[in-house]
Amino acid sequence: MSRHDDASYFEARAKEEIRKASEAKQRGDNGAMIAVHAELAVRYQARALQLQRG
Repeated sequence: MSRHDDASYFEARAKEEIRKASEAKQRGDNGAMIAVHAELAVRYQARALQLQRG
């Protein structure tokens, strides 16, 4: 199975984006940058759920 068909890949990417959003917030980065990471996390989580449900 390729990684783009693997729910665990997208779960890992979501966690990475959540971490990036948190770090950006702690640094006081631009709100748009924080929002981008948060949005990517949601998209990755949604894709993982979609793959898990088949």
